[in-house]
Amino acid sequence: MHNDTSVNSETKKPEVIHFYNSTKGGVDTVDQMCGNYSVSRRTRRWPLSIFFQLLNIAGINANILYNNTQIEKKHKNRRSFLKSLSMNLMNNHLSERSQMANLPTDIKHFLSKYETKEVDVQEPPTKIRSRCYLCGRAKNRVTTIKCSSCQKFTCKEHVKAVVRCERCIISQDSE
Repeated sequence: MHNDTSVNSETKKPEVIHFYNSTKGGVDTVDQMCGNYSVSRRTRRWPLSIFFQLLNIAGINANILYNNTQIEKKHKNRRSFLKSLSMNLMNNHLSERSQMANLPTDIKHFLSKYETKEVDVQEPPTKIRSRCYLCGRAKNRVTTIKCSSCQKFTCKEHVKAVVRCERCIISQDSE
């Protein structure tokens, strides 16, 4: 059907490419869209592979429905739509998890913003680090652990199992 090597003068592409693009169906378009933003991971388990493909197609369908049902016809680009969709789907789980008592403080602080309904995507805060106040500059041990009573930074050598520094434990024993 395409024996000649004619080239379109405007786009500098062969006519074969233009013919293919004009007859390209919905499956090719969906495959292209799945390739742009995909949740797929490498796996040897075929049910996971099918699940990832279903998630990709569900994301495309949800974006199409969202854009077609907008009242003011303000189209959201697919990347920001998928990001807000995933955060809204995780919001209930994150708010429940933020109520757990035995979470580390940095994770609890990160999850605290999900207790509200409006979700804003940000990075978790970095742990504050400082030098152990018992070692001083001589050993220069940097730690993220704080004494539970005096709230001073304490290294693993000077902290006991209850997360209290040696000075606080000694002062409590002397009382």
